[in-house]
Amino acid sequence: MIVWLNGAFGAGKTTVAAELCRALAGARRFDPEWVGFVLRRIRPGLTGDYQDLAAWRTWTVRLAGLAARHARPLVVPMTVLRADYRAEILGGLRNRGMSVRQVVLRVPGPVLRARIDGDRVERAARAWRHRHVERALAELGGLADREADTIEVDNHGRTPDEVAVEIVARLALPTRS
Repeated sequence: MIVWLNGAFGAGKTTVAAELCRALAGARRFDPEWVGFVLRRIRPGLTGDYQDLAAWRTWTVRLAGLAARHARPLVVPMTVLRADYRAEILGGLRNRGMSVRQVVLRVPGPVLRARIDGDRVERAARAWRHRHVERALAELGGLADREADTIEVDNHGRTPDEVAVEIVARLALPTRS
């Protein structure tokens, strides 16, 4: 199974992914940003969002599909706001025979902004993340009602471990002994 963690930038996807990988038997993390970094090295003049590149979406499906064959489950923390891109990527993985569950981490707008401002690791991304808060909240809000195999989990006022425990329970995933 692939557990795709979606959510606004600053929603805690990377932190929750780490907790899930600790909790789940055989779990590994795959980060599609690595694909974007490679594409930027190949195309140095690339500006904007690498998700707009068909090559990023194609290679994300190929590499996540390959990784999922060696890690059960595969945890993928990646914000994908556009519905057509989500359909292409998640549908592409399902077409390769993968079971995919999308988990949207919900965090209120003011909390997201505070998290973005307080992030000590991704300081250079602050302005970009702030510009996408409203769009992320609009695109991802209520997503479980619109897209199959999607659940929404609150990631506010709880520890990453508590959030991971809820995800494990709701998806009925096998934990480490």
